[in-house]
Amino acid sequence: MCESPASLFSFISEGFFNLKLIIRMTLTERIGEKYITYQGYEVEIIEYFKEKNCTIILKDGTVLKNRKYDDIKNGKIKNPFHPTIHGIGYYGLGKYTANYKSYEVWRGILNRAYNQKYSEKINTYKDVTVCEEWHNFQNFAKWFEENYKPHMEGWHLDKDILVRGNKTYSPETCCFVPQEINILFTKSSKVRGNLYIGVTYNSYNYVASININKKKTYLGCYNTPEEAFQAYKIAKEIEIKRVATLWKDLIDPQVYQAMCNYKVEITD
Repeated sequence: MCESPASLFSFISEGFFNLKLIIRMTLTERIGEKYITYQGYEVEIIEYFKEKNCTIILKDGTVLKNRKYDDIKNGKIKNPFHPTIHGIGYYGLGKYTANYKSYEVWRGILNRAYNQKYSEKINTYKDVTVCEEWHNFQNFAKWFEENYKPHMEGWHLDKDILVRGNKTYSPETCCFVPQEINILFTKSSKVRGNLYIGVTYNSYNYVASININKKKTYLGCYNTPEEAFQAYKIAKEIEIKRVATLWKDLIDPQVYQAMCNYKVEITD
């Protein structure tokens, strides 16, 4: 015997009601569930809209939205404040992603500061650090976006032109410069040994020389290393000012001023 339309409608309505009830129970039951991530952090579900849209909270109060339930349950959630780069740098929360140019630059400075191979290979990286603010990639990326201009493609991030002898990468000490400027301040400590910068010995005299436009220019032979250094000092300071003037319209005014005021020291 066939069911009446009214009975059939009642059956379907009851089925939908039960389905909604099950869904509502599932949504409610999953709130409060706790799991441990592969990085060792406890997370708790505080909002559950559907399997692909959950809100979780970490013990430190960090709230992460739009996370998949399966990822939460299987421990695949990443803590954006977990220091993944040399135990120092972390991704942070914000709009900047690894697809931004700034990400590779950020990884690079952390590498130079905290990868022991760099300090062993290049002495100038010994004791170099990155300021705490820039441990967070989002902060560095914001500074990068504000300071890296279109004409600076291929330029280098420098930490010690604005502040002589500086060992910390920070917003106050860093600037972008073209390679021609960057190599002006290369010390080559390992190559020259115990002699002063710009000075070599040829078995008879002390020789002063300087690189101009990637070519070595000899400045003369001298009886003492101090005399040779003085010749180098005068020529080097003139060369730094020349290059600063050449790039004046493109570099930051602070960089131009620092170059014009730069003094070569015998202890360099």
